Amino acid sequence: MQGETPLADMQSGRSKSPYFCGVDVVAQVDPWDGGSSGFIQRAGSCAYVHGSDVDGAGLAVVDLSDPTKPEIVTRLMTPATAGASETLDVLDRGPRRLLIAGNYGGGVTPPGPAPMEIYDVSDCANPRLLAAFEWPANIHAPRITPDGMYIYAGRQFGIAGGMVMDISDLAQPAFLGDFPLVLPDGRQQRCHDLEFNTEMTRMYCAGSVPLIEQRKGDSAPSIWDISLVGRTDLGPTGEWPAIRFVSAPAVRGQGDHHTPLATIGGRRYMIAANELRCTAFPRIFDITDESDMRMVGEFRLESNERCLEDEDWARANRGGSYGLHYNSVVDDAWGDVALGMFNFMGSGLRIVDLRNPAKPVEIAYYHPGELADQILAKRPPSPFATTMDACMSKAFFVHGTEHIWFGCNSGLYVAQLAPEVKFYLQQD
Repeated sequence: MQGETPLADMQSGRSKSPYFCGVDVVAQVDPWDGGSSGFIQRAGSCAYVHGSDVDGAGLAVVDLSDPTKPEIVTRLMTPATAGASETLDVLDRGPRRLLIAGNYGGGVTPPGPAPMEIYDVSDCANPRLLAAFEWPANIHAPRITPDGMYIYAGRQFGIAGGMVMDISDLAQPAFLGDFPLVLPDGRQQRCHDLEFNTEMTRMYCAGSVPLIEQRKGDSAPSIWDISLVGRTDLGPTGEWPAIRFVSAPAVRGQGDHHTPLATIGGRRYMIAANELRCTAFPRIFDITDESDMRMVGEFRLESNERCLEDEDWARANRGGSYGLHYNSVVDDAWGDVALGMFNFMGSGLRIVDLRNPAKPVEIAYYHPGELADQILAKRPPSPFATTMDACMSKAFFVHGTEHIWFGCNSGLYVAQLAPEVKFYLQQD
């Protein structure tokens, strides 16, 4: 079954090796010797790999100038980088080339303050610390705006709203405030992750309402007007709220993890998904008309379908983590080819042809095997413990080399699509 790690394979030992089709791994490195969290970011020819082990908490800088021979250059091990699994972002275009790393609270640590650091990565292999500061409360998924002038940060689980930091002066970041995100019915929105348009007038929120019991059934991606944030010509109090609701789709019960954007065939799309469990798979929304967001397609694994339909199977396979985590999209691979790069945790990286958003087609996958014994020995006890590797990071399509970078608990991977797949995409 697509996406499954069969029980028979676990019993026979077959599952110790990965399953893959249409994609070849050309390099793999675990900078933390068994302690990688599986989260990566990219700037230029460098990857930043987060380590979650007690003795290896921080960011490893990996030089991939030669993608077949990853070189571990250094490790950043500070209070901010130590907890930076999902609390990482990179701006890798324009005059500002920045890496931010913050301590991911996620409701586990006390309410705050939360440390963050800003690095100049113009020379990606040698990050240069520009500033260190503290947010007044825990954050999640901070994002640098396309102009490099602000950092927006979602809040930890269960807390609505979002915080904004002005970094126009990179040496002295200035906290602008904790802004409410008020929905039309008066409830407030939580943003798990954020994206922006290039004009800096819109924020795209993968969010849920704060109450956990409503999160899965009522969450939805949403669009917000941020054109008032940072304005200095509105008087001492400005206009309130500074961030204003624009729209959300009628389809509920999805969109509380990540919302990458894509332009396909001249139309604009948001790809949204839940996190974890059976309902976690990408939904594709046409947002060309922002006042009328419409779901036009979705991509499910057969294991998602089985999990939704068979409660006994779902309970028995809970440790397999068949849900989605990060969904990444490139809309200009080879000029006009749109690809989804969806990390389905225990089901691995699924590469999907999105040229027809209404009918996504899986074209390749890398389903990881079991974690090595030395890695398992380092992992802390967890109710979600499993011997299987899990791929959880964003994935990156590297123009020029045409490689795909992604991360799993076993480290950083560099892969390439097989010639037959490129031929199918008419890129032979």
